[in-house]
Amino acid sequence: MVERSASGKGSSRRPGNRAGDWIWGRRVVVETLRAGRWPIRDLWLADRVEVGEVAEVKRLAEPLGIDVQIAGSDALRQRCHTSEHQGYLARVGLFPFENLETLMETSSTSSLWLLLDSVQDPHNLGGILRAAEVFGVDGVVVSGRNHAPVNGHVARSSAGAVNHVRIARSDNLVSLVMQLRRQGVKVVAAMADDLVAARTQDLVGSTALVVGNEGHGVEDDVLAVCDGKIGIEQAGHTESLNVAVATGVLLYEVDRQRREQESRS
Repeated sequence: MVERSASGKGSSRRPGNRAGDWIWGRRVVVETLRAGRWPIRDLWLADRVEVGEVAEVKRLAEPLGIDVQIAGSDALRQRCHTSEHQGYLARVGLFPFENLETLMETSSTSSLWLLLDSVQDPHNLGGILRAAEVFGVDGVVVSGRNHAPVNGHVARSSAGAVNHVRIARSDNLVSLVMQLRRQGVKVVAAMADDLVAARTQDLVGSTALVVGNEGHGVEDDVLAVCDGKIGIEQAGHTESLNVAVATGVLLYEVDRQRREQESRS
């Protein structure tokens, strides 16, 4: 279990991405270029990439001051140690997290927040960010000493969605939950048991969904300050859904309720 202080803070050591992480694959590299947020230090295209695609990449890279280098597919494979690069390879710098206070200032009467309490697996984090982008989450906050770093692995797992989601970090999730509640945000924790079905809850107004660690879920100190617990009714015998899949289902329920309300108004 992740160790916390009595105030709900994690360690001051923050995981980040290592400078020099690799991202590869056409979609991830192109989305990173289009967003123009995550600095790209080096960019390679394989000499087998079609001329039109090369021209498009150069058009996106030029205003960012990035030189596009052409090399053989084997040269790209030697750099990223995989043949699945699709002819696209980039070396990125540190991920540009948003300032938490600036992010909080954008809160509205229908904001949707996603608070991640020590999600550790990069595949899960990438899947969660992909769902967050698809369902229009206004802000994602990662917290906990051992949360997965936002790096090339996460970028690939998110299919590039990491570039289009506003992501901040918090050292104190308990304090953040309390702040959101003071601002009129309904904060609910995703749980696998002892829950209320998400479909029975009003999630139309400003809402924050707290998602916990893969092994032990949301920490007790965070649960204690949430408005309630929600989850997914199951028909099968598996203990629970993967955290990324479950997050996607819950975000879909929020989106469904909001679309139904819009159609009635």
